Amino acid sequence: MAEVLTVISAATMTSPADALLVAINAYRNGLAAYDAAEDNNFPLDGGEDDLYAALISGPDTFLTNWQSPAMSHEAALAAISLAERERAIFVSSPVADAMEAAAIGYWRHAGGSRLMASAADETQHVSLSDLSPDELVRAPDAANYLKVSETTLARWRSAKRGPVYAKIGGNVAYTVSALRDYVSKSERKGTRPDK
Repeated sequence: MAEVLTVISAATMTSPADALLVAINAYRNGLAAYDAAEDNNFPLDGGEDDLYAALISGPDTFLTNWQSPAMSHEAALAAISLAERERAIFVSSPVADAMEAAAIGYWRHAGGSRLMASAADETQHVSLSDLSPDELVRAPDAANYLKVSETTLARWRSAKRGPVYAKIGGNVAYTVSALRDYVSKSERKGTRPDK
């Protein structure tokens, strides 16, 4: 049985790159291995607790005690996905609580946007080509992309003009697709209307 089990401890999940993502994957892999052992009638003769301890306990403890925002968009998505899975199975889940907090913390601090426009560098060009159409960007990034000031964007919102936006937790956000649609609808062939 020892050759089948992979022990994953909190000590092996300390990579500064994305420890949360590593722990989530270890937790999911441990659950899958645990379920496979049960499905294959793996002899659990009193060793069910040992199997749980070897496959799931380390990542479970690590995730339950997680108290920081996720470090990447990918980790935030994985955390919220795991929280959703946990909530579907358990009435109360400390792992789900911690993962929701990690995902929300990431989106609160990063705004859900990988575009971080620098106010000091006005010549910076923002490209949305590497983002998915449903990804959210903050108002400063949207203004930078549209080559207008944030004040102009705010005026457009007030006048119900400009791209469609969402207000999430008091923060204005635009989907990439809304910005692209607005630009494509604003394209003109000339200064005079077609007759």
